[in-house]
Amino acid sequence: MDFTERLELYREGDMITDENVKTILEIIAMFREKYDIVLCEENADTFIAHLCAAFFRVRTGEPVEPLMEEVFAEVKETETYPLSVEMLKNIEAILGGPFVREEQEYVLLHINSLLDKLQAQP
Repeated sequence: MDFTERLELYREGDMITDENVKTILEIIAMFREKYDIVLCEENADTFIAHLCAAFFRVRTGEPVEPLMEEVFAEVKETETYPLSVEMLKNIEAILGGPFVREEQEYVLLHINSLLDKLQAQP
């Protein structure tokens, strides 16, 4: 299932803007075009929810709670970490600039979780 309903609910709740919806759809398209990964509710719900929350925090100036160092250290040790960093750079290119470091760490965590889910599928 795609993210149409989820994005509409977030937009109606003023969590994201119409421009954010457009950006998220560009990110979803980038995953499909560059990595042949089809993002859907079943594999990327938390990743997309995090992106929406990140857009809200950026817009409202809400600070990002830092990820525990031990957790991020584990993320950096994963086999998929280099690919996650590449994907993050592509996302930030779509955004036109980088996330703050704390937000980057969460995005990398969610991308790694997504890649782990995809690798676990038969």
